[in-house]
Amino acid sequence: MSDKTLPADPFPGIFAWVRIGIFWDVDQFKIDVQSDAHSAAQNIRKTLSAAGHLGKVEIMAYGVADGHDFKDKAKFTSFPAGADTERHTKMLQDILVWSSKSPNPSNLFLIMGDSTVDFSSDIESLVSSRHYKIHRVKP
Repeated sequence: MSDKTLPADPFPGIFAWVRIGIFWDVDQFKIDVQSDAHSAAQNIRKTLSAAGHLGKVEIMAYGVADGHDFKDKAKFTSFPAGADTERHTKMLQDILVWSSKSPNPSNLFLIMGDSTVDFSSDIESLVSSRHYKIHRVKP
């Protein structure tokens, strides 16, 4: 996320204070080879803070368990190589669980490429009925 820039004023008004849920496919959006998982998660938090976010940030990462150690900076769910549909299904399930426990409004970041599972209707529902602000970060 460090080489990706956020748009001007990504957290207008109340969105600067509300919860952020980050759902990150580390197989599609790789951690920089000069970094590690723990540092990458810290960098995401620093970038959001520098952009004006003052609320709680939760990071959920998904991918092949190949030495990723997020320590206490993110929850990591591992999948075997090639299990794209299973990984994306779990991401969607976790987004729905997280949103059911998150107040309105909230910020939701999807850090992933193209999905093997259609998220669109669920994501649009969060925008229209729960007033979520959706941020998409693509590799």
